[in-house]
Amino acid sequence: MTDAPLLAEPILGWRLWHVRRGELLSWSQSAAWPARSRLEATCRHLLRGCDGAPRSGHDCGIYALRTRQAAESLFRSVPRLRGAAAIGQVSLWGRVIENVGGWRAQFAYPYDLVLLGGDDATAAELRRCYLVDVRREV
Repeated sequence: MTDAPLLAEPILGWRLWHVRRGELLSWSQSAAWPARSRLEATCRHLLRGCDGAPRSGHDCGIYALRTRQAAESLFRSVPRLRGAAAIGQVSLWGRVIENVGGWRAQFAYPYDLVLLGGDDATAAELRRCYLVDVRREV
């Protein structure tokens, strides 16, 4: 059992993604985000996994920051892979735990995206795959 509250209404947070061939990849683990389907958190705790990610005392869950400014600051401070990146809002729901500067959630899906370093074709592919607004910034 988990101690995280269960939320039916989503919270909007901010995330970073790598973009490869029209697909969103988590920044830290390069895990692919499914198109047109929610991403569900799993626990990879080495000693004992939990069946209710996120959970207090573990680092499991789908992370999101509170503000765009925090996401932009993180973007400037972390190494980048070659190619495009995206910064955007993400809907978080299910079990949600407050985290330093944001949240960790059970479920997530992109809400809108800003494509950084990609072209019009990449933006169009993200729109088509994830059915979200995508705008480009150079």
